[in-house]
Amino acid sequence: MAGNLIKIDEVDVTSGVSSVTLGGTNWDNSYDVYQVVANNVQCDTDTKTLTFRFLDSSNATINTGYNVAFKTLKSNATFGNDYGSLTSAPFIDLYLGTGTGEQANGILYIFNANNASQYTFYTQEISYLNQSAVLTGNQGGGVVTSAEVTKGLTFVMSSGNIDGGNFKLYGLKK
Repeated sequence: MAGNLIKIDEVDVTSGVSSVTLGGTNWDNSYDVYQVVANNVQCDTDTKTLTFRFLDSSNATINTGYNVAFKTLKSNATFGNDYGSLTSAPFIDLYLGTGTGEQANGILYIFNANNASQYTFYTQEISYLNQSAVLTGNQGGGVVTSAEVTKGLTFVMSSGNIDGGNFKLYGLKK
């Protein structure tokens, strides 16, 4: 599959930034499916959530209509089911910390982004070491409940900055 992923955009964070945007002015609308890969994501404020919002056709963030559902798997406890209608989509649901080794990795697949008559939806697979050094994973997805073209996404922490990480956007070649 490596030959089928075409890199569209990449952001390498080496010091604190308030947000990371992929796509937008760099968006390539020639793909049906997109993949976002985030590696070694770190934050500067303990116990926070990394969220994302899609960008509309004018590169403004879409701030409503995120219906999400995911299963949370923990190495020290039973699983949890989370769902809701939100103003942004959680990428790392809660509790990313600032200690040594506390970081997150994840993959998003985005569908129907270029179709103005259908909802944009996504699936995600995330793993991270939280503020209590507990290995946690999320598997799930969501949908933006407004039929419009989307041209990328912006990641932000619920509070504080993204202190490190690598974010890549790929188009999946047919």
